[in-house]
Parts: sequence; structure tokens; C-alpha cells
Amino acid sequence: MRKQIPTNPSCFKMNPPVAHVDNTTLEQLTSPLMTVAVPVIYIVVFIISTPCNIIALVLLCGHTKRATPTVIYSINLCLADLLYSITLPLQVDYHLRRNDWLFGSMACGISTAAFYCNMSCSILTTSAIALERYCGVVHPLKTRNLRSIRKAVLTCILIWIVILAFQIPYVLYDFNMRVPQLNVTTCFDVLPNHAFKGTKGYIYFVTMYVLFYVVPMVILVVCYYAVARALRQSLDAGIHRSHKRTQILVIVAALCFIVCYLPNMIVQLIHMVYRGKGKSIYAYYKFTLSLNCLNCCFDPFLYYLASSELRQALWRLLRRWNCCSNVGEELVLSDLPSTTRGNQNDNRDLLISQ
Repeated sequence: MRKQIPTNPSCFKMNPPVAHVDNTTLEQLTSPLMTVAVPVIYIVVFIISTPCNIIALVLLCGHTKRATPTVIYSINLCLADLLYSITLPLQVDYHLRRNDWLFGSMACGISTAAFYCNMSCSILTTSAIALERYCGVVHPLKTRNLRSIRKAVLTCILIWIVILAFQIPYVLYDFNMRVPQLNVTTCFDVLPNHAFKGTKGYIYFVTMYVLFYVVPMVILVVCYYAVARALRQSLDAGIHRSHKRTQILVIVAALCFIVCYLPNMIVQLIHMVYRGKGKSIYAYYKFTLSLNCLNCCFDPFLYYLASSELRQALWRLLRRWNCCSNVGEELVLSDLPSTTRGNQNDNRDLLISQ
């Protein structure tokens, strides 16, 4: 007689720990913000970001004629975005089931780690692009040795080492919790008593807040302000042609930070204060946290604006399909550095258009 195999994926974790939560927590878990708004955002991000990042990754890896630090950073962002995108269907299913996780504790830990990896990698890599742009425009000769392919690869490796070190708790603890009042199994929404409690928990979250929010925000503001100021003061015609594109890049980067990260920065501080008083705004915190994944939609535009190699590869591909041939030719030519300038101006023009 053939033995019937259970179809419920939660069979991988038959008996998750039970948590009896208070009425405030129950209200937060059943809030429309968590069961409607959050999955809608995830669906939109998955539909838009996944094809855009796949196209960008193919162009960056297979159609660019030369590698640059910006290309390396863009590939790193693409990989982080795609890593997170493939876990979004699980999150959509979870929230549409009114926060009932059916995929086991391992998938819960992987999905949670993928989210924080994407968020952290995106903002740190964007900061690295801002620093590279600052060095190339404001101090092009002094920092020439720092702006190499090898340095960019090492920077990406260092970013991932730091990020993965912060994901260790998601591997050590089981974040599946059974809530009998709602008859659901949550994933990282109700934490076990031994996880992130007391002083160690506050140190962990404060360190993450400073390292992945405050420091990158300062870097982005200072670097792009210095770049914009240097471009305004320049008399070089080639640099002035790139000035408008750089302005758009700064605007897109600022919008990405304001829309994706700033709401969660503010709400997270309020949430931590409320937790200390026994109150909760967790549904609002979860909603603003879901806004972080909108960076997956902004990132392809950052690749396009930051890398002349990607722009040229895209327009070459469109010209092969007999699409936008005239415009594409003009844009590709406008990205090429002038051969009549001095070495320093050539270097600056290249760095601005990369």
C-alpha cells in the first residue's frame, strides 16, 4: 500500500513553539496594513523589479564592452535584488493568509535573511557608488588607485561579509511561532522570548540602525552635494553635458532614500520607544518596512543613470531590434569621452558618465 505524503509544506516543522499574545498584538497581526497593504506592495515589486533586474544583469554581464567599478557595484545590486525577489511569493502567500506561514522554519529564516540582506546590500552599495563618484569627480587624480576593479570587488565582498554576519541570529533561532488565538503560525512577527531580548537585543538593532541607515544617509548627502557643487563650478563643456544626468541621478537616489528608507527610519525609532512603554505600532512598522523593498524598483534606474556602459549596451541592443535607432545613436555618442581634452578632464568625464 502506497504511503500518502502530506502536501502541507509546514510538515517540515510539525510543532512550532506556541505563543500566547495579548490583545494589542492580535490587533496588529490582523490589521489590514499587514494582510492587504503589505502583500500588494510585494506583488507590485515582484512584477516590476524581477524582469528589470534580470534584463539589467544580462546587459551588465554579457553586453558591456569593459568593466568599471560602477558596473561591479551594479551587478552586486542586481544579485541582491534578485535574491530577494525570488522569496517575495512566499511573503505574499504568508500575508494573504492573514500571517499564516506554511513553509517551515528554514524557509522562514531564509526569507527573513534575504529581506535584510537586500535592504542592507542596496543601501551600502549605493553608498559605495556615491563614494566612487565623489572620488572620481572631486579628487580624480589623488584617488585613481582607489577606483579600480579589484577595489570594487573587494568592497562588494566586504559588504557581504558584514551583512551576512548580521544574519547569524536568523539561522540560530526558530522564528516560527504558533498563535493559537488566531490559529496561525507567524514568521518573524512574534519573536521567541530568548531572541533579541534585553540589552543585547537593543545593541543589535541600534547597531543595525546606525550602520545601515544613519551612516549611509550621511555618505549619500555629503558625497552627492560635493559632486553637484564640483560640477557647477567646472567650466569644462563635456562635464556640463553630464551635469544634467548627474542631477537626475542625485534626484533618483534621494527619492529612493526618502520613499524606501526614511519612513521606516522614523517609525522604527517610534516603535522602539513604544515597545519600552508596553505599546505597539507594529503594523505601521511592518508597512514601512515593506516599503524598503521598493528599492528593487528604483535600482534599475540607478544602474542606467550611473553606468555609461549599461546605457550603451541597452541602446546597442535596441538598435539591433531597429528600435529607437536615431535616439540611441545620439545617446551612445554622448556617453563617449572626448579625445581632445587633457588627461585629467578625460578622466573626470569618464567618471561622471560611468
